[in-house]
Amino acid sequence: MIDEEEIQQEKKIFQEIIGSKFLNEEEIIAQSMIFLLAGYETTASTLTFCIYELAKHPEVQNKLYDEIKTIGDSLDLNNLMKLPYLDAVISETLRKHPPALALGREAMEEYHIPEYNFTIEKNQALIIPVYAIHHDPQYYPDPETFNPDRFLPENRHNIIPYTYLPFGGGPRNCIGMRFALSEAKLGLANILKNFIIVSTDKTCDKLNVEKSFFLMKTTPIYVGVKKRT
Repeated sequence: MIDEEEIQQEKKIFQEIIGSKFLNEEEIIAQSMIFLLAGYETTASTLTFCIYELAKHPEVQNKLYDEIKTIGDSLDLNNLMKLPYLDAVISETLRKHPPALALGREAMEEYHIPEYNFTIEKNQALIIPVYAIHHDPQYYPDPETFNPDRFLPENRHNIIPYTYLPFGGGPRNCIGMRFALSEAKLGLANILKNFIIVSTDKTCDKLNVEKSFFLMKTTPIYVGVKKRT
């Protein structure tokens, strides 16, 4: 679930950066384009991987469907945001299959890391290996297992800050994050409301990550669907 304290902190930092600056028409259009681009491809891949995991884990799918049923036909965003297991399923999908394999940053000033006696130089390019962090058993026991319970409200405190980075973190995180999550939850809820996702003879037992410049890419995904009666 969204941390209100974190949101307020980001708002404060953002305000310090931009001051009282207003966006002109060109800047508004540019930011709108980023929202759409950042919220489209990431949502498409997240839903694809999530549907695959639900096909392989029918017990998770059944539990999620039972939760979605509790809000009846009112599948609007306000109701969906109150469903903890839906949030946990999407979050675990993003942990196991992060949209971006790595993040790029640039050091704005020199910074010394005493634990490793290493200094990051100013203007040095940095690569943050998101996929590797998400699959490190030091942070996520049995990382190859799809386990949404990791992200239930009573367990989220076990997640170490900045070890969960599907959209980056801090004031420079993805501007389309909330838009993408809203799309994913609405899309998944509507799919499960009408269909059962099942494995087929073509559904592979394990997805293999393929070479990709930036976004997560795996072997082809095949599942089947059955109309709910």
